[in-house]
Amino acid sequence: MFRRVKNYLMFGSRRYLWLLFSLTITLGLIAAPKLSAQPGKVPEPPIAGYEVWISDQANTQGITADTPTGTHGGKVRIYDSADLEQTPLVDNPLVLDVTIDLFPTADVTTGAHVARMHGILPSPDSRYMALNFVASGHLGIVDGETKSPVCLFRTTGTSTGRQNHMSFWPPDGNTVIVGNQNGEILERVELVRDDKGMVTGFDFNAAASLDLIGGVGRILAQPVAVDSNPNDEISCTVSGIVPDGQPTTTPTGALKQAPGIRPLNTVICPIPSSTGQHVFSTLGGGGMFVVDVRATPMAIVGEYDVNVVSAAGCGGVDAAGFMHLNTGTPGPNISEFSLYRFPLNYPAAPGFNAANTPAPTAVWADADNGKVAGVDLPAGTNRDAHGIVLVRNVVSDTPRYIHQLDRIRDNVEVFRVAPPWDNLNARYEGTYSLTTTGVCGTTQGARLSNKPTPDLGDLSPGGVPDGRRIYVALRGPFPLTVSHAAEGSCPGLGVITLTPDRKSGQLTHVLPTTVLNFDQSQNLSDPHAAIVRIKAG
Repeated sequence: MFRRVKNYLMFGSRRYLWLLFSLTITLGLIAAPKLSAQPGKVPEPPIAGYEVWISDQANTQGITADTPTGTHGGKVRIYDSADLEQTPLVDNPLVLDVTIDLFPTADVTTGAHVARMHGILPSPDSRYMALNFVASGHLGIVDGETKSPVCLFRTTGTSTGRQNHMSFWPPDGNTVIVGNQNGEILERVELVRDDKGMVTGFDFNAAASLDLIGGVGRILAQPVAVDSNPNDEISCTVSGIVPDGQPTTTPTGALKQAPGIRPLNTVICPIPSSTGQHVFSTLGGGGMFVVDVRATPMAIVGEYDVNVVSAAGCGGVDAAGFMHLNTGTPGPNISEFSLYRFPLNYPAAPGFNAANTPAPTAVWADADNGKVAGVDLPAGTNRDAHGIVLVRNVVSDTPRYIHQLDRIRDNVEVFRVAPPWDNLNARYEGTYSLTTTGVCGTTQGARLSNKPTPDLGDLSPGGVPDGRRIYVALRGPFPLTVSHAAEGSCPGLGVITLTPDRKSGQLTHVLPTTVLNFDQSQNLSDPHAAIVRIKAG
């Protein structure tokens, strides 16, 4: 993902995926430039440097005696590299309220306030930032240079809901692929360009939406588009309609969703491949779809069931000719920490593969997978693979290590990106803890201390005084999403300083974030994703 993906991925590293990722499920990945990290090569930042954007899910609006934790809103904090590379680091972010500063008319124009900003991912050229709101189902587009809002979309409403868990930019930067989680539908926003390649619009192509359940009566509300800045000469539109009555079966004839196959097709992270042709869409109940996102409507070309891919994958990294995906804990106290390596050679629609083919090239599964904390394991020692970051060779800029974060055990497992490609166990390089330095303390209302709970992160694009860094979102004591795995004690932006060989690291800095409840007894701040954006030179 252009060194990005999401680390965010599904959301979270630098570069792209996340992510996702990163994905930071980057991304999640993510780590493509972001959320999760991604394939391809992104130039080192120009003299202008870079920024780290962090999404805080906590409500910032409607905080009253009757609603002491608020009703909607959230904060974007933007840290400039000029501050982050000082010794010591300067904690001086630009803070934007997603309601007041970015989308104040959302309730009137789309039917809901923006709420629960889950993650942020930059376009491959870092010009535009995609803000994803998991509670309200919005996708916000913000100009990365001016920090001004551009467009606000609300996803399709279906019989199972309406959300936007995470969205990802394929490497060509011409689309945004939206994971409408509870809607159980995959959607596409297309960039409109003039003959010089300049962006003149964002269009929600409703006809491209792919229902991952199918059947009549699924589509209850069409997507909505709002032009958030009529003076910027960029249009924000919806074209076509999302068709109801889409097939309930995959191209192979199997049910899209069914017990024992894919029990719950909530979209977690649609991680783009380096070719831009496909996304690897992880699912909340387990299983996975590989989708041709250039087809209209988008089309399933590869399908996996829950017996092959476990539930709740959130990180993805395309590196060295393979897609690396993770899976984490699907529920309270269940231990799950796996990493899969898939090939990339899937067909274009209308072609498709047989179910569960090709099989993952390699799988790394933790020995404690499936065990129950408090029964098979000591309480609080189950596992949760989430954010994933691709670390690159500082000389050749080629993929070198995958750093897979664990939200529950507060450590990082490291895998070398090198042969043998069919044996991840042979490529396992070790682990390091994020608690050894003690820089993660506690905050108002927290019941824990020194509990970083790393979520989605991304790789710094250039050298810093004390070595290459991973920037990562650290969760708060009152997690608003995935509460069974995400309780932390020091919400904020974490800085992992890597060793010179890039194979290990330490949590060396925490820049704390705060959002107080009505009586100021609780710090509600709940960062979910940190992503690096390259500034224009």
